[in-house]
Amino acid sequence: MAGRTEVTLSGSQEDYLEAIFELIQSSGAARVRDIAERLGVAKSSVTVALRALSRSKLVNYKPYQLVTLSPTGSQAAKRIMRRHRSLREFFVNVLGVDETVADANACRIEHAVGDGVMRRLACFVEFLAASTIPARDVPLAFAAKCGQGGSNSACAKCKVARADAKAGDEHKNGQDAG
Repeated sequence: MAGRTEVTLSGSQEDYLEAIFELIQSSGAARVRDIAERLGVAKSSVTVALRALSRSKLVNYKPYQLVTLSPTGSQAAKRIMRRHRSLREFFVNVLGVDETVADANACRIEHAVGDGVMRRLACFVEFLAASTIPARDVPLAFAAKCGQGGSNSACAKCKVARADAKAGDEHKNGQDAG
């Protein structure tokens, strides 16, 4: 990951980036009042958050002007949106959860799940979407596809996600031990 600096964002900051991204996509612009309405917060809270995001070079913000995402902010927002979409699809298509409930839960969980686990989940959702395998056989077929259950491992993306998830578990266990 040389040359790439990752800014650690709070769940709230991620929500702001996601809201700005969605507003720009749907209406072509993001205004403080629209962000406040979308997130159900006061305009003054939006201003405070935008100043912090601007200092982190994630948004371009000046009072009384449209809010835009910087290239880094846009990249972060797209990553957050992918996480949200993968979780939502999993809840709806795999667990059979109502779309509104799935969306609300995806919004809360997207901030807490590690990148490796998210990549693995996204890979699983893609696998299920393309699969014609009976539901009872899906776990074994997915494990085989990802190299856990046999030599038919074809999914490099899943191997990376599995390695990332394992590394995250080891890192977490190391932190918990100290």
